[in-house]
Amino acid sequence: MSSTEAASHNGTDSGTAADPAAPTTFLFLADPQQWRSDNDPSPNYRKQSCSDLNVALNALDSSSYPTNFGLSCGGKPIGSVNVVFFGGDLCQTGGDYSAEDQFLHVPPTFHGGSELVKARALYQAGFSNDQGVTLLKYNPKYFGLGNHDVQSDYTPAVGWYKGRWAGDFSLPHNYWRYQMWNFITQMHTGYDQLLLPASKAVYPIGWQNIDSDAGKGTFEYEDHSLNYVVDLGPVDVFQLHVYGGDSDNDRESGIDWLKGKLAERGQTRPIIIVQHYLFSETIENGGITPCWTNAQRDALVTILAPYNIIAFLVGHNHGVGPFPNSIPVPTQNPTRFVPEFRPGCAFNQNFALVRVTPSTLDVLYGTAASQKISWTYGGTFAVPFANEIWEEDSNWNGNYFGTLKSIYVDTRRVMAPTGKVIVGCTLARTVSPDPTNRLTWVLKVANLDGSGEQTVNVSGDGNKTYFPGEGGMSKIYVDLSPVTCPTGSVVVGVFSWQKNNRIAPGLVVRNISSGQQTEMTNTEWKDYFPGEGGSTHLYADTNVVRRPGPGIPGVPSMLQMGGVALYQKGGNRVAVKVLYT
Repeated sequence: MSSTEAASHNGTDSGTAADPAAPTTFLFLADPQQWRSDNDPSPNYRKQSCSDLNVALNALDSSSYPTNFGLSCGGKPIGSVNVVFFGGDLCQTGGDYSAEDQFLHVPPTFHGGSELVKARALYQAGFSNDQGVTLLKYNPKYFGLGNHDVQSDYTPAVGWYKGRWAGDFSLPHNYWRYQMWNFITQMHTGYDQLLLPASKAVYPIGWQNIDSDAGKGTFEYEDHSLNYVVDLGPVDVFQLHVYGGDSDNDRESGIDWLKGKLAERGQTRPIIIVQHYLFSETIENGGITPCWTNAQRDALVTILAPYNIIAFLVGHNHGVGPFPNSIPVPTQNPTRFVPEFRPGCAFNQNFALVRVTPSTLDVLYGTAASQKISWTYGGTFAVPFANEIWEEDSNWNGNYFGTLKSIYVDTRRVMAPTGKVIVGCTLARTVSPDPTNRLTWVLKVANLDGSGEQTVNVSGDGNKTYFPGEGGMSKIYVDLSPVTCPTGSVVVGVFSWQKNNRIAPGLVVRNISSGQQTEMTNTEWKDYFPGEGGSTHLYADTNVVRRPGPGIPGVPSMLQMGGVALYQKGGNRVAVKVLYT
């Protein structure tokens, strides 16, 4: 698989988690806010401005990161943009009204009012239009709604036609809310207001990751919030629309869904929150009206506080925000500060580019003029070290071997020399004079400060220290259960062992006080792949996974190995992830 294919794996909702070790890159756009032509400063100003921005953004994947902001990726090719997230206010007036849709079409075949048609032409792949605009080419796109999408200064004469029976219309002032929530439903669930699969979702989100009816979407915003979460590999991105906990206009707040999904993901999983309203502005402290209150913001922050929130991405205020605002999030420990990023409105050709690895968050603010991009602000931020995984040295290109149908698993320990700590490890072939068709471990070891790095291969008599014996791994499973180092001990070695017909990792740990060494394994039988029947076509990924380099703000420079696990990298690869402490 090429590096481009690897990158494009992140952000899909195919039912399998994205690779937690592969960097992910995405665009964030807020407030394209398409307006009815008769209210534009000049005819179709916002439409053309967003189209020109799209032209500039479509060239990003052939550009490189700037070198003047201290980015961890400075000077490197940007490469594939995996997904696009929207921070609300797709439209100015709830999408605008369409009499043709109202009376001649039954949703979800509607096109929407003039504002929504412009937004769809700019951002929805495959949308047939005659708007004369350039489509933003990166997919998938994940849409969010803002206050202008669900509120309006004027009311049409009729409500939204729900389609359940003749004359079944909403109240007129709810037309905008029904139209825009129906748009979200179509884009991400493919179900219409009757909960019938009338169309395929354009950018699908599995029902288990969106607050909707189990197994399908929902049309009624009073029943479900349509909040959702997208697994991007090293980070989860939660879309909360106007704001987390929003129950205005009889909308279901989604708070119970959010609490459950956060608990399911766990307190160490890195998370980015996307919503429309700023955490740094409320009605009481001078925010743009309408906006949320201090109490509403603090209620959401309290829910988020125990979790590993690494950034807030917001819109609403059209100006470019400070880089960044630092939002206090009180915890049981001293208050920590989460960066809030507000790149400014898309109709003024502003945007943010975000790159996340297991240890770093790189954010750039950009603006476009004459269809060319200028970078205005940028920086690197640490992903807090509650993060569970060390970084890979390189991409997927050719760094594997197999298939494993004639490979054996070497069960010898690979040990760090006395005085050295493990700073990296990988799966690898055994090296001469051992037979080279055996799967083993290789360690990178160094002094505690990172100096004096050396490579340690398996050693000693390899006779009969492998499985499954003659014939190789014709039907083999890979155990995914992690094995962790107990408190008060350090990891000094790694090995593989035969868990019936499974490859499983083990650790050699040394008690700091007594010096006693012990082998640690996980005997649970919970998680493995490829499932029933085993596989003759597994590959072993040979990328080194190592502790983050020194000098990254907020990341301790002397991280040590705290555990190890094998995982399914892509469809058929065995790869290593390392827990740290």
